[in-house]
Amino acid sequence: MKHIALALSIVAHPFLLPLYVLFITFHAGTVFSLVPEYTQLVAYVLTVTGVILLPLLSLPLLKRFRLIESFELKEKHDRIFPVFVTVVGAFLAFYFSRNIPYADIVRQLYLVLVVLLAGFMLLSIRWKVSMHMTAIGALCAFVFVLGVKYAGNVGDLLICLILAAGVLGTCRLYLKRHTPGQVYGGFVYGVALVLALLG
Repeated sequence: MKHIALALSIVAHPFLLPLYVLFITFHAGTVFSLVPEYTQLVAYVLTVTGVILLPLLSLPLLKRFRLIESFELKEKHDRIFPVFVTVVGAFLAFYFSRNIPYADIVRQLYLVLVVLLAGFMLLSIRWKVSMHMTAIGALCAFVFVLGVKYAGNVGDLLICLILAAGVLGTCRLYLKRHTPGQVYGGFVYGVALVLALLG
């Protein structure tokens, strides 16, 4: 059971969720499905570079300078600098996407990511909220916005994501990485912030 919980935590890792958001954006049957393939490719490259590779490559450096204790980021103070690097990466992705045609929705996603992560970083100073649940909560809210605001065909997907959020929260509790309050708090934070910014 522990291996299943770990596998699900990896598949739903917060570093990967922006890729899922892009994929859903480009394939949800909204006007964004018409975004040219070139723009989609550049968005994927910017996201992988700024939001995944840059933070991952910074971890050994942060550990060397003792800004984090371990790569697992179990303690709340261990999350501050890696999340800050991710905020910088998301902002750089936003900046470099400025001249890409038809990339307005992608730029909005990067800005939402910057605000979401900056708030998460500040929250982590006081409280260890679940980053996994924050990410999947934000994904659920984003899919809801695609369905309501942009008439996307996402009803079934939204139900599946809400169920997946429940399974993921259970996994995080089973692995003893979070308390129920940290799991619920993370999910509510992710949902509320995305709805406030995009709803």
